[in-house]
Amino acid sequence: MAYRFLLEVPATLSDDANVAVATAGDAQVLVGRAAHGLGFDDPYANLTVAAHSLRVVNTLYEWAGEIGATRPDSRFQIGVVLHSGQRIGLHDTDAPGLVAAIRRDQPWVEHSVPRIGDHERETVAGLNTNDPEADSIASRDPEPRSSITGVNLIDAEDELSMSGRNYAVIQVHELAPAERLYSEIFGLTAGSRMRQDEVDAWEELDADYDHEGASRDNAEADVSLMHNGPLLVALLRAGRAARLDYAGINNQIGVAMTAEAAAQVKALVLMRGYTLLTAAGGAFSFRDPFGVVWGIRSDM
Repeated sequence: MAYRFLLEVPATLSDDANVAVATAGDAQVLVGRAAHGLGFDDPYANLTVAAHSLRVVNTLYEWAGEIGATRPDSRFQIGVVLHSGQRIGLHDTDAPGLVAAIRRDQPWVEHSVPRIGDHERETVAGLNTNDPEADSIASRDPEPRSSITGVNLIDAEDELSMSGRNYAVIQVHELAPAERLYSEIFGLTAGSRMRQDEVDAWEELDADYDHEGASRDNAEADVSLMHNGPLLVALLRAGRAARLDYAGINNQIGVAMTAEAAAQVKALVLMRGYTLLTAAGGAFSFRDPFGVVWGIRSDM
């Protein structure tokens, strides 16, 4: 999973900012948009940056220092907008201070990937055991074959890897509407739900977890893992107050499925008025309400 933030730079420096980001080696500018920073006579560019580590902060400060943008009186105002909406100017703090602010803003990046799968238990069928639960699992009928036959995550914005499986990460304000939508469109089933406690440790929530009750008790899940065959999705709850620009998300997921399932998905997309981006032969793509672009290919 990558850190993400918005880099605000004068439009005349956007190309140089792209180079500074790329110099980190594990960071890139996903989207660049024209914007107005300090006024309509002062055109700015907003660059959405994704980084697998925070080395990019050092390269940005090195570049900003070369042009004098780290001084409070600099004519170049360069800033970072965090996931929470907080804006921090490079002249307001130093590199370690900005690194600390980003980590506080997005604690799931460091804590969720290595630890979120620790709760998983492997069950090996065929062992001689007196555990009734294990016997039940071993004798359970296999799940019906999924209508989804393949997944391509090359253009996915973020991935969560655990236990040898790659989950496409989708950030949403609330988990319940997203779980419902992806269940209806792709037949995804909610598996584990996880919550991060006050000391950043992850705990798996009970199978009878209730979204409404958890909301009342201020004990909402932070991650929901959903699956249907090879399609694995990790929904990440950003919270109601988070600023998510669904229209500007650059998250693309490719899915291959049976012709019948593809026809059902396309009918649902058209019926609900989702944005159909392309359609040719047995393939089409659409943008869902959470900004994700799905490329659908039917296996004829």
